[in-house]
Amino acid sequence: MSITAPPVLAAELDELGAAGRRRAATSAAAMIAADVSIPPPLVDPVPVVLDVGEWEQISAGLIQRARLFDALYSDLYGPRTVLATDVAPVAELLADPAYLRPAVGIPSRGNHHLFLLSTTIARTAEGSWTVLEDAVDVPGGAGLALELRRVLSRCAPSLYSTTPLRRLHPYFDGVRTALHQRTRSGGRVGRTVVLADDADDPARAFDHSWLANLLGAPLVSAGDLRTGSGALTLRLPGGDEDPGDTVDAVLRLVPSAGLDPLDLGPSAGGGVTGLLEAARSGDVEIFNPLGAGLLENPALAAALPDLCRQILHEDLLLRPAPEDLRDGGTAAGWPSADPAGGDGLVDRPLTLQMLVIATGDGYEVLPGGVARTADAGPEALKDVWVVPAETSVPGTAGNPGDETADPAPRVLPAIDTAEDPAGLLSAYPAMTRSIGSDLFWFGRYLERVDLTARMLRTVLDTVNDLSSERSPSARQTQSVLLRAVTDVTTTYPGFAAIDGASPSAIRREVRSLLTEVGRPGSLAQSYVALAHTTRTLRDLITDDVWPVIASMRARLAVLDGHDLQPVEQALTEVVDGCLTLSGAVSDSMPRNLGWDLTEAGRRIERSLALLALLRATLGRRRPRAVETRLARTVALITESGAAYRRAYHAAVRPELLLELLLADTTLPRSIAFQIERLSAALDRLPEGTPALELRAPLTSLRTRLAGWHAHDLLQPAEDAGAGPDGTPTPLLTEIDGAIASLRELATALENRFFRPSESTSRWGVDDV
Repeated sequence: MSITAPPVLAAELDELGAAGRRRAATSAAAMIAADVSIPPPLVDPVPVVLDVGEWEQISAGLIQRARLFDALYSDLYGPRTVLATDVAPVAELLADPAYLRPAVGIPSRGNHHLFLLSTTIARTAEGSWTVLEDAVDVPGGAGLALELRRVLSRCAPSLYSTTPLRRLHPYFDGVRTALHQRTRSGGRVGRTVVLADDADDPARAFDHSWLANLLGAPLVSAGDLRTGSGALTLRLPGGDEDPGDTVDAVLRLVPSAGLDPLDLGPSAGGGVTGLLEAARSGDVEIFNPLGAGLLENPALAAALPDLCRQILHEDLLLRPAPEDLRDGGTAAGWPSADPAGGDGLVDRPLTLQMLVIATGDGYEVLPGGVARTADAGPEALKDVWVVPAETSVPGTAGNPGDETADPAPRVLPAIDTAEDPAGLLSAYPAMTRSIGSDLFWFGRYLERVDLTARMLRTVLDTVNDLSSERSPSARQTQSVLLRAVTDVTTTYPGFAAIDGASPSAIRREVRSLLTEVGRPGSLAQSYVALAHTTRTLRDLITDDVWPVIASMRARLAVLDGHDLQPVEQALTEVVDGCLTLSGAVSDSMPRNLGWDLTEAGRRIERSLALLALLRATLGRRRPRAVETRLARTVALITESGAAYRRAYHAAVRPELLLELLLADTTLPRSIAFQIERLSAALDRLPEGTPALELRAPLTSLRTRLAGWHAHDLLQPAEDAGAGPDGTPTPLLTEIDGAIASLRELATALENRFFRPSESTSRWGVDDV
């Protein structure tokens, strides 16, 4: 059976055309993969359109399924009367490791146990809707559904704006209100957190972070939570003596078995010791409840039709998919873009991932979803559109990208405007320890990518000029600059282990620095780390950063180190991306603890890199011609040439440039500027009393810098003979001391604000 495009979309799809569909697919894939470290997915811009009749059939079946699962969970983890019947697969259920006996009897505050249910459905060739899979323990798809809708609205605005369809944001507004009402505690809106552990799955992390953002709840890891006296609290940046903020509800997106190592056994993620006891005592509610994975049992799925008649006294509306469809049979075809690049639409079988969420009055289905092609061709993602009834208010289709208008009647609870607005406020902390750590390292990796790209660009350009010369000064300058790249990026042995006179050897090392993700200090590794930390901060920074991240990724993907000119152009675009990213963050991030941690990370990393650069290039006395060329290169890397010309009416001289980069408090890339900004950020960090481990390294560093004078630092060291690479100066030892103080400060910051708790081990017993 083939599904034809509804008349409401036929003209628009023809107008979009094959070329437009390809452009939309390319743009959508780039947008949806902008902040994940995986290959961009294929996005089919032709949506799956469900008319009123189909939608009513699907939503009724999904809501019935949620009611049935909720009743089954309530019984299996309560009186267990269903096990005494001949309908339930008793042996299979009792043998299922997902049946967590310690979770029996945990109370529920609301009318339902289950909060979230994800079901994958397909339409058979005969036209009936069937269920392929239920995800109850760790459901997903909400964030991906909204992202698909968003990118399609931007990439095919005419198609989107002229189609009356159900919007998604009003749905999440109602769900968020219902969640807050359910978790209300002591006259205030309860605190809900979203618990996830997606370090190994960027696509899943993307989906989960979007859901947390939509629900207005912070995304946390197990290390951010702790229990004590039955209560669950958030571990905030700072000392362990801080009691933290009480958590009333946890929306978990990790498997049940990995939640509590004390009651459920050890797991790779560690879990939260005592979480099950806190839930049992009623101090915290967990969505979906512990042990919900039992509802995914295959034998239970086969028995659902009989169980539905027994428990709900209704016939099951959505039947299990027939075996031939599960074993690779063909589902009904839907209009889709041709994967071979043809001009016309082709029919491709699809599976639809739909989401059901509990509200105050029952269950509601997200009026949309994620469709995936299910044939031999490359998998593509498709948005699911629900067309409202013709009686809906006309003219409410919304503007392109507008998710606030909903032409369908609202059935979800809305905020009571008569309620005291103060009662709607939640005292969420600015961040957890893991988010604070990500912000700190976001600042560091941003600076690392920026300086590495700047340095490689400038050094490659300079080496290209020097390669045409045959003078000893040119060869020595090239050797110093190449080794400086290794010293600054700490990618040893690097250029120190290759023949600097061999162009092929230089190209191989450059290619390694540009492309080897597994090499610490390389540009590729620093970018991947930057993209990862950015992804974890989705709800703290503006969406404008994702196209920048995607653009930087695209440029780095084409770097191969063979042709210097394209490499330099790509590096320039990476530098431009860092500038854009820095500006976007600066203009959008609130000036709170998160800003101070990011600022501290940036200033520490920029200081470390600049000191390493000065040490490698100016730390030894060399022939004047070599020193002059090195100083010019340093001025280019640090963008201090214009400031130097305004300050000194002379050619670039090492001692004058060093004085400028060390002491000028108005120069954004000077050491003095970094230390002032770093000190101001540390002064604003939350601590009852100044921490000695933070103040001591900074005081030592400021004292050392106060005694620096460029002329004295560049004098040949006493009793130091001239070597093949020049004569050592006091600058070498002074910079070594300053770098040691900065690293001590960075370690102290991490230990005080981000260090994971050591009060419990992954086995759930005290560490002593």
